[in-house]
Amino acid sequence: MEYFECPVCGDLTPHEILKSKESKKYAKYVVKCLECNTIHEVEFSVKLKDISVIISRFDESERKVVQLPMGEVVEVGEELEVDGERIEVTTIDTDDGKRVSSSKVDDIKTIWAKSLDIPKKLGISINDGKKTYSVYIFVPMDYVFEVDNVYRIKNGFFRIKLIKTEKGNAKKDVAKNIKRMYANLIKPTRRYIDLTKYLPDIEE
Repeated sequence: MEYFECPVCGDLTPHEILKSKESKKYAKYVVKCLECNTIHEVEFSVKLKDISVIISRFDESERKVVQLPMGEVVEVGEELEVDGERIEVTTIDTDDGKRVSSSKVDDIKTIWAKSLDIPKKLGISINDGKKTYSVYIFVPMDYVFEVDNVYRIKNGFFRIKLIKTEKGNAKKDVAKNIKRMYANLIKPTRRYIDLTKYLPDIEE
């Protein structure tokens, strides 16, 4: 339910949207007033602002410019689409030099984001009791990892003991939220999840 000015009631009243047509520059609705049942059209023009977007893909970044409707709010963690690529907002810089977690488009200077259309480069620190080794895998963004699960990479078996995410430690989370995982090397077992196929080509 939305509120629009009704031409019959002469007031701001609740409406039901029957049809809608939206673009980056305007929005047009066919609406029905819930007070008097009058059906009428409502049209809005949308002002756009050019926003610089820096998209991170593994160890490289690319700067693009996207037009966003003024008045809308962008938040860290929100998903956007830029030139057909899905991205997740990680940081927002405002025109007055502040770094914030959310802001109206009117005040945004730069959006920092990570691509969601590429695999997640994920580091795992594996301890064998004497030394700690690091290995990197490239997994789908929605791949789920869980503490105490046993995984295998080539001939090595390990149990996850800690998952470090962008918001702290977690027992279970998807790859896109994980910063790093920590594990202990264990003896071979029959029950495991094989991650070998997610090694980069140069290590296969």
